[in-house]
Amino acid sequence: MVFQKELKRLGLKDKEAAVYVACLELGPSPVQQISRKAQVVRATTYVVLEALLERGLVTQYKEGKKTLFSAEPPRQLLRLLEKQEETIAEKKHDLEQLLPELQVIMKGAGDARPFVRYFDGLEGLRAMRQEMVMYTQAGDTWYNFTPMDHLDAVFGRDELLYVDQRKAKGIKSKTIFTTKSDKLRKEILELAKPESAERRYITPEQFPSASGMTIYRNRIAIGSFTGKVGGVVVESDEISGMMQHLFELAWTAAAIESSETEKTT
Repeated sequence: MVFQKELKRLGLKDKEAAVYVACLELGPSPVQQISRKAQVVRATTYVVLEALLERGLVTQYKEGKKTLFSAEPPRQLLRLLEKQEETIAEKKHDLEQLLPELQVIMKGAGDARPFVRYFDGLEGLRAMRQEMVMYTQAGDTWYNFTPMDHLDAVFGRDELLYVDQRKAKGIKSKTIFTTKSDKLRKEILELAKPESAERRYITPEQFPSASGMTIYRNRIAIGSFTGKVGGVVVESDEISGMMQHLFELAWTAAAIESSETEKTT
C-alpha cells in the first residue's frame, strides 16, 4: 500500500498503517467501508481503530445510528515522533542513573585490567563525546588538554553544542589549551569562569600535539584530530588517577608560565 512502509518507520504496525491510510482516503466512514478499503477483516479493523484512537490518529463520532471514524490530519503523525523522543529521553536518563551501579558490579568481578575501546572517524569522536556527557554526573570535573586550532578544524560549530551539553548537565572543567590565534586565546580566557570552567593557556611549542585528552571519573578519552581521525577511551581507576595527578602538575606549571609571561610583557 502507498505510504505503508513509511508509516511503519514512524511506529505504526502493518494493519494500523493500512487502516489509517484508508481513513484518509475515504473521509468519515463506517467500519465496514474502512475494512474493505484497507483489506483488513472487519473484526480486526475494530481493534486497529481502537489502537489508532488511543494514538490520536483517528476520531469517532455518531451520525444518526451509525458510528463513523475519521482520520486526524497527517500532521498529527508528528506526535508519534515526539512520543518516541520522550521515551528515548526517559530511557537515557534511567541509563545515566544506572551506569555507575553497573560499573561497580563490573569492578566486583575482580578484573582490574584497563578496559580500552576505539572510536573511528569523526562520527566515532562524536559518539565518544556523547558517552562522556552521558557517563559523567553533575558536579564532576573534566580535566582537558586541548589543542584548540586542531579541535576547531574537526568540529567547527559542533563544539558549541558539546559545550552547551556539558554546561546543561552541570559538569565542571579545567582546561589547558593551545592556539596560535591571539584573538581566540583572549576570547577563551575571557569566557573562563572560576566556579565552573577554568582555563589556562600554553603555547603550541610547549604542547606541540594535534591530539587532545580529557580525564573524567575513571576514564581517559583521547582524540586524534589530524591524519586518521578517531579516538580511544581507557577505563582504569589507577591510570585515570595517575593522569589526573599529571594534569594538576601541568596546571600548576601553566599558572607559573602565565605569571612569568605577564611580567615580561
